[in-house]
Formats: sequence, C-alpha cells, structure tokens
Amino acid sequence: MALMRRLMLSFLILFMVAVFVFAATEVLPGDALDVYLSSDDLAIMSEADIEEMRQRFGLDRPAWVRFWEWFSGAIFGDLGKTLIDENDIVDLIWHPLLNSIILGAIITAITLPTAFLIGSITGYNRGSRTDAAVSTLTIVGYSIPDFVIGNVLIILFAVWLALFPAVIFVFSNASTSELLAVSLLPALTVIIGHVAHQSRLLRAGFIETMNSEFVERARLSGLSERRVVFRHALPASVIPMLNSLALYVAGLLAGLVVVERVFGYPGLGRELIEAVARREVHVVQGITFWSASFIIFMNLLADFAIIALDPRVRSAKSA
Repeated sequence: MALMRRLMLSFLILFMVAVFVFAATEVLPGDALDVYLSSDDLAIMSEADIEEMRQRFGLDRPAWVRFWEWFSGAIFGDLGKTLIDENDIVDLIWHPLLNSIILGAIITAITLPTAFLIGSITGYNRGSRTDAAVSTLTIVGYSIPDFVIGNVLIILFAVWLALFPAVIFVFSNASTSELLAVSLLPALTVIIGHVAHQSRLLRAGFIETMNSEFVERARLSGLSERRVVFRHALPASVIPMLNSLALYVAGLLAGLVVVERVFGYPGLGRELIEAVARREVHVVQGITFWSASFIIFMNLLADFAIIALDPRVRSAKSA
C-alpha cells in the first residue's frame, strides 16, 4: 500500500514537472519558426504564408492540446519530432544521452567510494587535526562553482602543463574509448564538489550513528569495536547520503550541463543548451522530462535502500 502511494506520488510529481517544463518553454520569446525564418524571409512572406507554416508545425493549436499530445507520448518514450527538420527526437538525443551516462558513471564511480572513505575516516576521528583539515578542504571544495573549477583545471592542465586538450573535439557518436580519453578533466571538475558534499553528509551520519542507541547496545553485547563499526555503524551512516540521492542526481545533471558547455563535451547538457538557442522546444521538453524521470526513479530506489539498510525504519515498518 505504501509502495502504491509512493508510485502515485511520483507520477503526480512527474506530471507537475511536465506542466512546469511545458509552461516554461511556452513563455520563451519567439518560437522555432522565428529562428527558422530570417528577417528577410519574414519581410517577403505574407501573413497567410506565415500562418500556413505555423499550422504545418502545429504552433497554431491551443497550448493544452499540444501539452497533452506531448505528455501522453513522452510517458511511453515518444518525444515527438523536431519542429523544423522533423527528425525523431529520441534518435537525436540518443548518442548525447549515452555520452552523458558514460561521463556520469565515471563521476559516480569515483565520487561515492572517495566520499565514503573520507567521510568515514573523518567521522571516526572527529575533533582531530585530520578531521579539521579535511573538513576545511571539503567546505572550500563544495563552495566553489563547477564552472570556476573547470576553468582553473583548463588553465592548469591544458594551458600550463599541456597534458589535456582545453576543448574536446569528438563527435556525439564517438566510441567509448575516444570519450574515456577526453573525459578526465570534465569528470574531475564535477567530482571535486560532489566528493566534498557527499563526504560531509557521510561524516555527519557516521557521528550520529556512533552515538545512537542501537550502536550502544551492540557495544554492550560484547562486540568488538571493529565489528560495531563495519557491521552496524557504517551501513546505517550511509542513510544521509541515500536521503540526498535525488539531490545528488540533480546536482550531477546540473554539473554535466556546465562541464559539457565549458569543455565542449558532446553530451545531453550541450544538446540542451543548443536546443534552447534554436528554440527547439520539443527537444528541451524531452531532455528535461527524461532528466526529471531519472531523478524521481533514483529517489524511489533510495527509499527502498533506506528500508533495507536502516534497522530503525525496518522495525517501524514491521510494527
């Protein structure tokens, strides 16, 4: 029953996000037809010709009709076609999506283990010089915007040391090996801030867990400190990270948009920016809708993981 409520709430949130995204793109100045037609074209075309083109692109229909047509297709994976070229949007964004998944997977594979290690060490040694030094560095790392970190890394590793290219010159359908070769600087740009944030969350969760009642009971039962830490404290201290999983995914997607723009990485973020510039509202809506769906899905997974890892939640569910 609780699962059904969560699923229904998630669908409602997704619907509200879809309404917001559609409304936001509707209020953008102009439309794809304005971009498609130059000022000279508009000067020689009659009102009837312009109206005919609007009918061809479906821009003359009421907003609610266009919204429902788009949303009813989007929930089943059909994002429609681009307004001008009439290309399938899923085909258009498929390769950039895979490229962003590769970059996001690299970032996550490095971020989470590193944050787990830093957070658990500083949490266990809270109040020490190591804790103070690392905490200061994490606060600094979390406070610096991604675009600043990216430009600093470009100056350091691309301009001064000439170890990496400052701008990525690969096509969106490049092979995985080609993408891996140019992904280090973009990945490192996002990793710094996310490691800082996630390690702070784990540190706070570890300290709270070590002072909790069930850890005290484990100690009183005669378990060794090593067993208490690794069997009881560490799994429960991951809960704050899981609670913020949706925020992590949202921050990761935002970071990808920034680094793909800064480095020219051929991902979904760069495709989104270019679609906004072209006024391709269907592409903007599709990318945003898929991103929101992924965030909501990851939030559901986090809820299930919390139930599995947190003994307090398990006992509350069984009571």
